[in-house]
Amino acid sequence: MRIDAHVHGDISKLTVDPRAYVEECRALGIERIALIEEAEAAFAAHERMPDFVIPIARVDIDTVTVAELRDYLDGGAAAIKFIDPRFSYGDTRYDPLYAAISERGKVAVFHTGYLGRSFAAPSRPTDIALMRPAAVDCLSRRHPDLKIIMAHYGNPWWEEAWKIAWSTPNVYADLGGGTAIFRSLTMWREMFAPNGVLDEPSLTKLMFASDVGYFEREPDVKPYCDFYDGLFEAVGAPEELRERVNRGNAEALFGIS
Repeated sequence: MRIDAHVHGDISKLTVDPRAYVEECRALGIERIALIEEAEAAFAAHERMPDFVIPIARVDIDTVTVAELRDYLDGGAAAIKFIDPRFSYGDTRYDPLYAAISERGKVAVFHTGYLGRSFAAPSRPTDIALMRPAAVDCLSRRHPDLKIIMAHYGNPWWEEAWKIAWSTPNVYADLGGGTAIFRSLTMWREMFAPNGVLDEPSLTKLMFASDVGYFEREPDVKPYCDFYDGLFEAVGAPEELRERVNRGNAEALFGIS
């Protein structure tokens, strides 16, 4: 079983019994999901599926207040999602937000790398360089106790993301969404098992994630399950390490069991 650590979806569009839908997802091997939506929507989904949905509140990093973040976290958000900032994630102006999350022992999820044009804010240009993994490295040095997930592994700055996740104890990453699953397994094998030797410290920092939509239909998670399984086989990952990537890291970071 897996915990899908990065998904989206509108619970109001669910047309079947919630229990039946959860059973359907678990038949696909998905035990729980970390749902990234605006706080109200994430909480509503969690209320209807408390043993399936882990609520993550997506906020506008440039307008959200510390008080609002604390309300979301105290209200049950397991994490806060940041995306499309006006300034680098590493800019010190965001430190009060990061400190508020760290103080409550919760998780900060950062969109890293390329952002699709359909998701970018229409009122201003998106600068993906502000969301490079290097920016996460910068802020992690000032907030060593902040639990961090780099969504999308910094696509296309894969090597940069690998170095930072490998080097920084509190930084994890997922390969969901985007184009990671379309890259050759040869590239991933050389990253996580250079010269055929498994690099456990780097693979250990991965989390299973799909970034697909739930609730409206059966989630299209099979390509991601196949990709992660192919990666495990390519690098010779032992069962214990596969379990950690598939669900153990999510359980530890989000504080679930």
